[in-house]
Amino acid sequence: MRSLGVGVGSLLVCLVTFGLPSRSVAVQDDISVLRSFQRLRESVGEQPGVAVLLGLPDEGAEPLVRLVETSPWLVYFHSDQASEVQQVRQLADQRGCLGRRLFADTGTYNNLPLTANVADGLWVADGVAERAVESELLRVLRPGGRAVIGDRLLAKGWPVGVDDWSHPYHRPDNNPQSEDQHARGEFLTQFVMEPKFSPMPKQTVIAGGRMFMAMGHIAHRTNQNLMLNTLLAINAFNGCQLWQRPLPEGFMIHRNTMIATDQRLYLGDDQACYLLDAATGRELQRIVVPEGLSDGPVWKWMGLADGVLYALVGNSEVKVATVRSDRRGLGHWSWGMWEGHDYRDPRTAFGHGRTLLAMDADTGELLWHHREEAFLDARAICMSHGRIYAYAPDAYFICVDAGTGELLWRNEDPEVLAAIGPNQAAQQYTTGYATTCYVKCTESLLLLAGPQRNQTVALSTEDGSLRWLHPEGNLQLVLRPDAIYGAGPQRTHGVKLDYGSGGVISTFPARRACTRATGSVDSIFFRATGGTVRIKTADLLAEHIAPMRPACQDGVLIAGGHLYWGPWMCGCELSLYGNIGLRPLDESRSEDESTAGSPLRLYFDAAERRPLHASVGDWPTYRGDNARSDQAAIELADRYVQAWSVPVLDGDLMTPPVTAGGYVFVADRIGRVHAYAGDGDHVWTAYTGGPIYYPPSVAHDALYVGSADGSVYAFEALTGRLLWRTQVASQLERIPLFGQLVSRHPVSGGVVVEGDRVYTAAGLTHYDGTWVVALSAQTGEPLMVNSHSGRLSDQVASGISLQGELAVRQGQLQFAGGGVYELATYDLASLQCLNPPKHQLHSEFRTAFYPWYPEYNRFVSYSHQRPDGSTVCFDANYDGSYFSDLGLQAPSPAKQNADSHKDLAGEFLRRRGQLPPIQLVWQESEKYRFTALVGCERQLLGSGFTEAAEQDPQLLAFDTELGEPKWKIALQSPTVKAGLAVDHRRWIFAALESGQLVAFRPAPGHP
Repeated sequence: MRSLGVGVGSLLVCLVTFGLPSRSVAVQDDISVLRSFQRLRESVGEQPGVAVLLGLPDEGAEPLVRLVETSPWLVYFHSDQASEVQQVRQLADQRGCLGRRLFADTGTYNNLPLTANVADGLWVADGVAERAVESELLRVLRPGGRAVIGDRLLAKGWPVGVDDWSHPYHRPDNNPQSEDQHARGEFLTQFVMEPKFSPMPKQTVIAGGRMFMAMGHIAHRTNQNLMLNTLLAINAFNGCQLWQRPLPEGFMIHRNTMIATDQRLYLGDDQACYLLDAATGRELQRIVVPEGLSDGPVWKWMGLADGVLYALVGNSEVKVATVRSDRRGLGHWSWGMWEGHDYRDPRTAFGHGRTLLAMDADTGELLWHHREEAFLDARAICMSHGRIYAYAPDAYFICVDAGTGELLWRNEDPEVLAAIGPNQAAQQYTTGYATTCYVKCTESLLLLAGPQRNQTVALSTEDGSLRWLHPEGNLQLVLRPDAIYGAGPQRTHGVKLDYGSGGVISTFPARRACTRATGSVDSIFFRATGGTVRIKTADLLAEHIAPMRPACQDGVLIAGGHLYWGPWMCGCELSLYGNIGLRPLDESRSEDESTAGSPLRLYFDAAERRPLHASVGDWPTYRGDNARSDQAAIELADRYVQAWSVPVLDGDLMTPPVTAGGYVFVADRIGRVHAYAGDGDHVWTAYTGGPIYYPPSVAHDALYVGSADGSVYAFEALTGRLLWRTQVASQLERIPLFGQLVSRHPVSGGVVVEGDRVYTAAGLTHYDGTWVVALSAQTGEPLMVNSHSGRLSDQVASGISLQGELAVRQGQLQFAGGGVYELATYDLASLQCLNPPKHQLHSEFRTAFYPWYPEYNRFVSYSHQRPDGSTVCFDANYDGSYFSDLGLQAPSPAKQNADSHKDLAGEFLRRRGQLPPIQLVWQESEKYRFTALVGCERQLLGSGFTEAAEQDPQLLAFDTELGEPKWKIALQSPTVKAGLAVDHRRWIFAALESGQLVAFRPAPGHP
């Protein structure tokens, strides 16, 4: 039985899920009754993970919060009693763990709001045990996870038919084709977690529910520096990082020298092969090449089969230098022949050696070794059916018996060598990486293809003789039972080849450039121009997974019934950056269908609302109005002084403020909504079940706010009393997302209130489903629902992903729609999606949505046309690497929509290039980078810093006639994005990244 660092012992083992029979045993539970959290700790262990707690213990919230404080887990607390949830939230808030380590919400016990296979451990309070549904507990537990239910301990086992990705290319045959029987059909997001970005190169293996990710020596952006030369172990079911270990500098990791098993990780470098405990990273053993056996101690290639570790070892290589970066931006790099990638001399090139050996995988005892005169290329070694095949470039192919080390054959046929041809340089984006493996094998064929090849060559495994040729060499091959699938380079096509003749059976769309192809039991995955192409092998129909693309060296990896997209190093047209897992849709739960059902009103209080007397000149919603115009109906004073400052939170971001009726309201990323009086006194705090990324909208004497728990809330503005709560998507399932537990359909773009309706949208990716709804402002009752725009194209299964703030313009509800749709638009009267289907296998737009990537997209763009036709304008792109300078553009005869924001997908430079030349009346010279801008009468209020003094943020006002600052005030930190608000008294409120809410009032005597 597989495990994830926890022994089974004498337990009642319940094995369910995935729809196939499980490898199971059932034994009598002879453990005495334990009803404490200690039993859960002993069951789950002390590593990071996800724990679920159902119901309060008799002692109340205190021991629960103490457990969170003293464990490394993300904890979800669930109860059907709202009073218990409130008690936990309040205490966790006081202790600083709410919304960071602890998440709490209410609901029934027969439908837990968590994705399947996510929890390492689950604890059920005594009073809840009879109401807990065992099938639900097992659904939520990951394989190997444990549930403590009263005096019982349940362990979820591993289902039959799962597969590991134990070697960098799946197995030592180098065929990236998974045999996992569960990773098929449709998929939903399982987690999106750190690391967000990776240096290059990267190599990943997966076994026993753990991912092992080795990250290399080249950082192309500052966001990649943190992971340079680092090995991470990650829980493959929830993305929690288990442990990390530094990798030695100077060793190029993109090779087959990392192998994962249930219990161990084998890691070879230029000194030894390290046997690491998979659960903890502790070094168990170190295997070194015996003295005198080879040309040196370096491990070039490794394979594991039947308890035997095989390797190519040899001489020292080019020592690569660690390259740190000081370049901003999400990603991208300049391709080139990086250090050592030219493979100029086999005596020092990466992965070339002359000694093959076999060792006992447990003890390191040498079983045999085989020495060659010519250097073998580790990129061209593979093993299958008891044989090792190796190529010495321009010299010969050999076959060695894996059991004895005996040479079975050597082929030096000039015809074979001419067919193989010399290695091409590769190492550019249209081909791929020079370090890529280029030989794969079946029982009967050796297949040579890859970025270094001029043509695809098939050789016999019996003697190395030539079987057939295919004219395209740069194919990323996936060897399936029915045929050879070759993902062809861009501007060509992919091919399905016959094993016997190499003839083309059929074709399918080509991949985009460098990333390798991988296969599941029903699909081939490879890179698109932005996103991922999925070829369904039953009919060769192509689908587009738009938000993320396969990691450069790994591709899409498949193991344990799940799919994985690794962290990012490139600036491609994407919406999600990070370590991403997907799980198969559970066909037994109809609620999983993204278009099923309708929003659920969870709570409604019909009591009369106390009036809030808002005034013209207040700032009742994000960026001032529903069009997000950043325009205020006031005139600023000539001078300001600080009136008060209050700490809202520490270590995370609050939303921008909104104002109405003499009050200031903010929310924050731990799920709270706060009200402050005009003098800074705290009035009330209310809670939601997840992070809040955009501020409330004030209307009808209420605050309307969207939460990442998947719901919209209405609170009485004067008291914080909950009026109603409506869950937007029909099914609520929380997933781990960058260290928090949020809905797979988070309400992450805010809300807008138009008349008596509240409009909002929920979703993360198009394939999870995108929900757009109109709710009654009075009761929260769903009035209109569009749950279909996540899939607009039936041909390629792509659609809209919620990737931006909501706005209402020209009778439309709008938000940034992901990589395929820059702007998603819906008719306000009917919620009909106005975007036409796009049947394309590529994305066009880059996004870095502020809720998920607050370190990017933190700058605002601003454009406002004045009555004389001139336009005040400032532009910032999505990752903060390009800016225009604040300026006043002269009136232009060209028809322009001057009030449209240019930062939806961060492409202002591209779009600006389509406009005629611009004449400037004035241009600000200090090169301010603005995190917030508010247009007022004759002045422009802003917060930001200059290019030369990022450490010196300021609040300042510009005279829009002259382009000169009228006044400046130093700030403790930059504001959050769009983090300024004003009110009818001409007061200014600033929400700072440091967690302070600061108020400024007109200075006495300065109207």
